[in-house]
Amino acid sequence: MTAPHDRSQASGDDVIRALYTQAQDHVSSATIARLHRARHAALSMAPRPRRSWGVPAAAGFAALLVLAAGMQLMQAPPRVAPDPAPLAAGPAPAAVDEAALDALATYDESPDFYLWLAANEATLLAVE
Repeated sequence: MTAPHDRSQASGDDVIRALYTQAQDHVSSATIARLHRARHAALSMAPRPRRSWGVPAAAGFAALLVLAAGMQLMQAPPRVAPDPAPLAAGPAPAAVDEAALDALATYDESPDFYLWLAANEATLLAVE
C-alpha cells in the first residue's frame, strides 16, 4: 500500500532517470576520457593514511618494562629489617590523674549520655 505522494515521487524518479540516460548518450568520448583522467589525477594526489607503529610499539615497550620489573621483584631476596637501636633513657611518663580517668569513665557508664545522644540524632533526622 503506497501513499499518493509516493506515486508522484516515483514518477519524478522515472523522469530523472530518463533525463540522466539521455545525458549519458550525448556526452562525447573525449569528455568522458578527460573526466576519467581528472579523477585519476585527483585520487593519486590525495594523501594516503599512514600506518603508524608508534602507539603499538610504545604499548609493547611499556608492557615489557612492567614484566621486567615484576620479574626483578619476584627474584629479589626478602628484605630484613635491621634491629632497632636501643632507646635512650628519657624522662619517666607523667602519672595519669586518677580523677580524670574517673570522669572519663562516667561517660562510658552513663545511660543519660546515650539517651541525650539518641535524642539529638532523632531531632536531626526529623529536620532532614
